[in-house]
Amino acid sequence: MKTKIVVLTVILIMLISWGESFARNLSDLIPGLYGGDGITLFTNPLANHSPHFTVDSAAGINRLNEQIAAEIGVFPFSSSVGGFTFAFDKDLGTFVHTTETLGPLFAERAPTLGAGKFDLNFSFTFFKFDKFGEESLNNFSVVARHNSDVIGFPDVREQFELDTIRINLDLDIRVQVLSLAATYGITDRLDLGILIPIARVDMDIKSHAQVVESPENTLFPGVHTFVGGPESPDDAASASASGLGDILLRAKYQMSKGDLVDISGSVLVKLETGDEKDFLGTGDTTIRPFLVFSRTFFDMLTPHLNIGYEFNLDRHDKNSVEYVAGFDIGNERLTVAADILGSHETSGDNIGDNIVTGSLGAKWNLFKKFILSVNIQVPLNESGLRSNLISTAGAEYSF
Repeated sequence: MKTKIVVLTVILIMLISWGESFARNLSDLIPGLYGGDGITLFTNPLANHSPHFTVDSAAGINRLNEQIAAEIGVFPFSSSVGGFTFAFDKDLGTFVHTTETLGPLFAERAPTLGAGKFDLNFSFTFFKFDKFGEESLNNFSVVARHNSDVIGFPDVREQFELDTIRINLDLDIRVQVLSLAATYGITDRLDLGILIPIARVDMDIKSHAQVVESPENTLFPGVHTFVGGPESPDDAASASASGLGDILLRAKYQMSKGDLVDISGSVLVKLETGDEKDFLGTGDTTIRPFLVFSRTFFDMLTPHLNIGYEFNLDRHDKNSVEYVAGFDIGNERLTVAADILGSHETSGDNIGDNIVTGSLGAKWNLFKKFILSVNIQVPLNESGLRSNLISTAGAEYSF
């Protein structure tokens, strides 16, 4: 029975992961606005120049696109711990439960599944990106500046070179992720697991540009205009992509059981299997060793803490401290879990360096060892590219 389920699951993943990508890569949509080469306006013969405006790569469309590329492929993933954990009792000659609650949803707890036990988890996550820092993606503004070598000193903007174009973007970026997590107990103390995400990303972009005349432009006021020029002030782009995301490999070893706390050591490896050009993955391989602390009190309350360091093997400036702190409370029928999830880049660029998210969810043991779960995540700060609400629903079964 167990083998049949695994085979069917693998076939399902292969069918779903035959991705689709339309015409253009998603990473090209934003930089490709207005032809991807800046904005050229009407040429006024009195000014004797071709008015060309470019977007500064250090702050504008490209910076936003880089942030999307770095974060959009980091999908929320559920815990590898099963709702039920077991250990073999020699005196009873059978497996017995080692936990009283169904466990957290986006954190690890110290106990392992138990030797020979297998846990299978399907989940579906949906969210849209709403903010970039403090600015809404529905009204995100960037500035295009005039070429600086038309009049006067080169590399110094003077007169009409001080005019700018404000570009207002309306970005609709939606993500759906179907994830399969499978965990197997190698021994009573060692679990191995894998998580395979299948993602779909839909992007729709609308842009409107307008000339902002500098008060220092006294020679040729009104020289810059879209009227009669080669480009429209409005542009739009849309595309979708779906396919395999970045696969996660996990291992957890229970190091000790104590009267006050249980401790496990774990490692999470993220492989660069998702297509970064279509925002299905980050294009990086990361390794995250971390410690797990947890303990159940009064047969119903389990506080837990996960803390570790993530090494980015491709971009060392993306190394980060990762942590989860929270608790789950309930019993083997119904458990509620609340967590704070944090990520702090140790050598970042002050954009998205410190991400703090709140998580609240519940698990319900529908029958036997079949568990349904629901969860929401909300941002607790305004750093980086964020969604106002991330929703997840899942189903889990233990063998």
